[in-house]
Amino acid sequence: MEAWNDPREKPRIYLKPGELCVSKRPVVVTTVLGSCVSATFYHQASGMAAICHALQPRCAQGESCQAPCNVRYRYAVCAIQAMTRQMSSRGIRPREIEVKLFGGAALIGSSRPEAAATSMGRQNVTAAMETISDCGLLIKVMDVGGSFGRKIVFDTATGEVLMKRLRRTETAGAAGP
Repeated sequence: MEAWNDPREKPRIYLKPGELCVSKRPVVVTTVLGSCVSATFYHQASGMAAICHALQPRCAQGESCQAPCNVRYRYAVCAIQAMTRQMSSRGIRPREIEVKLFGGAALIGSSRPEAAATSMGRQNVTAAMETISDCGLLIKVMDVGGSFGRKIVFDTATGEVLMKRLRRTETAGAAGP
């Protein structure tokens, strides 16, 4: 039987920049990252999972960002805090969440070391790591930085993340900065 005709196959979601997905239902989430970051959360006992695709480190309003904000998931700080709240609201403690972090490439001017150190990708990684720590979470797996994009595929049923590093020609059409 062909895989795409298999009724047991999990639904697939393509996560666009600035989006967040929280699910207890088994789905496969795919996203493509350049300087953006993606954090995945997985809680094995409950089957809860979450993933974000953040474009920038933090919103201009900083810590005073309000919940009704229409673009809050564009920002690593806001998206990770929202995912943590979603898990906490279901009685899941931060130390029980398996966290993985990806992305944050320095795609523009990456041949200059000083540009890579201050790139949007580096800023996104720093903001994500600080927020993860501030929320009492621990990172289990991390693949960040570099001068290449990444395609990630997250299985919410298992917490497994498959990652492919992309050559510059493959990321030229990728969404996100």
